[in-house]
Amino acid sequence: MVAVKPFRGTRYNLQLIEDPGLVMAPPYDIITPEVQEYCYNLHPFNVIRLIQGKEFPGDDEYNNKYTRAASYLNSWKRDGILVDDMKRSIYFYEQEFTGLDGQRRTRRGFFALVKLEEYKSRKIFAHETTQAKPKADRLKLMRTTRSNLCPIFVLYPDAKNESEEIFDQVMNTRPWQEFYDKDGVQHKLWVVSKKKIIERICTFMSDKKLIIADGHHRYETALNYQREMREITGLTDGEQPFDYIMMFLSSLDSEGLVILPTHRILQPELNRDVNIPEVLEELSRHFEITEKKRKFSDPDALSKEINETLETIGAKRMAFAMLLPGNRLFYLVLKPDVDVDELIDDDVSKDLKSLDVVVLHRYIIAQVWIGNPEVEIEDDDLTYTCDLKEVINQVRSRRACAGFVLCPPKLSTIKKIVLKGELMPPKSTYFHPKIISGLVMRDMTLC
Repeated sequence: MVAVKPFRGTRYNLQLIEDPGLVMAPPYDIITPEVQEYCYNLHPFNVIRLIQGKEFPGDDEYNNKYTRAASYLNSWKRDGILVDDMKRSIYFYEQEFTGLDGQRRTRRGFFALVKLEEYKSRKIFAHETTQAKPKADRLKLMRTTRSNLCPIFVLYPDAKNESEEIFDQVMNTRPWQEFYDKDGVQHKLWVVSKKKIIERICTFMSDKKLIIADGHHRYETALNYQREMREITGLTDGEQPFDYIMMFLSSLDSEGLVILPTHRILQPELNRDVNIPEVLEELSRHFEITEKKRKFSDPDALSKEINETLETIGAKRMAFAMLLPGNRLFYLVLKPDVDVDELIDDDVSKDLKSLDVVVLHRYIIAQVWIGNPEVEIEDDDLTYTCDLKEVINQVRSRRACAGFVLCPPKLSTIKKIVLKGELMPPKSTYFHPKIISGLVMRDMTLC
């Protein structure tokens, strides 16, 4: 179903970089200005300079963050900071981490090249909508560096856990690289160039369909780059370097697959003309509402209570927590007799309407809070975060007019929606932990 093959990875030289954790960074799409500054200060060779470099006032078309990324990449290779592997390999990767429940978990997978496919082929599936601006940004970076600097994170079905046998064979040996990051996640990497193992993993993947977990913008950017290069070169045989993209592939059925909710914080601008008693009255038509007076000054205790409450209620019914300034906490629980078709008029499937993030955006925020179900909510109006304490602190300090806390999305629901060809709203899922950037990169001029 999909074509998978090994490649010559570009990696940091461990003889010159003693602590790999100092040169790694999160994936580009979750890098805030604060994270960018932190990574810049962490190490002069941190991969942040490649994947999300700083912009400066004097930048122009000849000197900018994209050209600087290419310059860093070339000079780091010339100075031996980065090295290209001599053999085509598949790179097996394991992350051991602590979940929100305090349990230690392990997620396994591998880096490989995957042949690009249009979504209409129904071989590779998206699950979230994308925006033009990030794709234009990533395309400029791909043009100047001619590299895949961050992998696309994709999931493959493996109900019988067949891939675990391959992982066991590889990962029972000593890893090539091992380190902890600042969040306590342990990263291990195995470089495998043995023909039998490569053939085995490629054969195993040949009948699989893939779901993009993270990297929708980068995947669609690769498709745009492929069209551009085919036009320039006239090469359309499907076997050129630009016909493949570096991916990290992991099992959809693994116990190590953790999806966190992404909460919404409403900026103060969305509080104009909002009458809270009227909002609560309108919501009470469809939701059971319970108000709790709590101290927002203790975010640790409050976040623990909210998480435990939503975990209990959300197992059976759609539920949200709504936080308002003045230490006001409300639990909103959808009434048992409410049909989501009553709430949302959009011409989409009932499965999509049953997602709490869709109900939140299209009904609670657009229709009730703003008062216009047709409104398009701008990115500047919302802040997205998985950190419940950040929601509490922003509402408490009145840097936000409201915060909405969601339950984790159910994987079964995501699978059902995605395989029907439908797309979820942006920031509907947060796969934890993220695939670290800088562990393996791919120079498209090499393979």
